[in-house]
Amino acid sequence: MSAGSRVTDYDSIADRFNRRYSLYEYAGTREAVLSFVALRQDQGERRLDALEVGCGTGHWLETVRSAAALHRLIGVEPSMPMLAQASGRRVQGVAEQLPFADGTFDRVFCVNALHHFTDRNGFFREAYRVLRPGGGVLSIGKDPFAERDSWWVYDYFPETRDIDRARFAPVRILRGELASAGFAWAESLEADHIELAHSATEAMATGVVDPAFTSQLTVLSPDEFAAGLARLRAANAEGDLQLVADFFLFATTGWKAAQE
Repeated sequence: MSAGSRVTDYDSIADRFNRRYSLYEYAGTREAVLSFVALRQDQGERRLDALEVGCGTGHWLETVRSAAALHRLIGVEPSMPMLAQASGRRVQGVAEQLPFADGTFDRVFCVNALHHFTDRNGFFREAYRVLRPGGGVLSIGKDPFAERDSWWVYDYFPETRDIDRARFAPVRILRGELASAGFAWAESLEADHIELAHSATEAMATGVVDPAFTSQLTVLSPDEFAAGLARLRAANAEGDLQLVADFFLFATTGWKAAQE
């Protein structure tokens, strides 16, 4: 199986997906998303309409709903088992064919989801279509090409590094794709720095070292995962192994012209 052909089966892990939010705080991501949906452009005093694409189990929908005064907030997600975990208004659909009319939203955002879309450019064109003039799209995710990440997943499951290089694009490429989709202005910045070290013994016992914990592990074959787990157990047998996560998430934003 090539790195570029890996597809995450979220139907099979929906009931365990939220475990990551009890381990990683994502404080920077939260701040970036809330700042984005609250940022005023030319919409006057009216409340904004926002759409999350790839909303999964609704974690970020709930975060935004509880902290931002929006007129309407909708999530779209292809996996029905994932949607069943979410609350609020949500719709089954795919990023490349959003089931909404032109000019429906002021904000479109996706968090750790862009690398799962089958056609990034198709999504950016769809985001442009469903946004009103002056609206914006935000994507938050990893940039494995920045060479700044140290992560136990890459260390003990080495196939995942090439998989991520096939699935993710450098943020500079994303900015170019936003421009090609019609957005008048695009920028990117570091949004979050995830730092955590925890006992490998505890991680294996509590389900952190599990295919459901992160999509990098979900897309591995059973043999690849078993081999990585064997490497991790062997390293842990030599002493109290600490699993280190030290990686960055980047926010890339595109803005539609206020007048077209």
